[in-house]
Amino acid sequence: MTRPQTLTPALEGCAGVFSALSSATDRQAREVEYGGNVSLLSAARVADARRFVYSSALHADHPMARKVGTFWEKARFEEVLFGAGDVATTVLRPAMFMETLLMALKGPVAFVMGRQRRVVRWLSADDAARAAVRAFERDVTGRHELAGPDAATFDEAYRRLSAVRGRGIFVIHPPLSAARLAGRFAPAVEELAEMFALFNAAGYATDPAPLRDVFGVQALTIEEWARRVFGRDSFG
Repeated sequence: MTRPQTLTPALEGCAGVFSALSSATDRQAREVEYGGNVSLLSAARVADARRFVYSSALHADHPMARKVGTFWEKARFEEVLFGAGDVATTVLRPAMFMETLLMALKGPVAFVMGRQRRVVRWLSADDAARAAVRAFERDVTGRHELAGPDAATFDEAYRRLSAVRGRGIFVIHPPLSAARLAGRFAPAVEELAEMFALFNAAGYATDPAPLRDVFGVQALTIEEWARRVFGRDSFG
């Protein structure tokens, strides 16, 4: 993505593009999430791939997202994408991925920055991918927020996950102040700290209806997703 000359040949014969990039630091966000996607959009136009479906993030343009490079650069690219009048554009803004629960889980302990008492909406990555497929199939354009049927705090989500897993999960909430202090020496930790500060202040919830009504995706509940996950892997 940081080598623009490689992109146009990769898109030859493609009718469209689905971009689901991610980054761990503010610098990566500028270079890849924004700059890389700008180059990808340019290459798509040269290759005559006139459909562009982009995986952004809920609250990408929230005022607090200015401190979250991965979110803010997504919001910047959204504006570039919608400004490309010759490309049919779909921006997906998913709520909290259920896979986040596994990323924060270390054995029987889950580390969740901040108190996180606000309700968030949960969505499996598979269901977000299905929405991207339907965007192409149904020619859905515009900006759409995506969420699954379950609204729960992190603690409640872990209780439901542990019930399916059959083993307890202990949730520890390191203070955001401590995470920010550690972030002075680790850019990826700083990025996470500011992201969880946004969740702590604003929650991460939106209407689940568009995923069902616009995209025709019947999203998984936390329990349904957990049963599929633990069927593939015992996670120790």
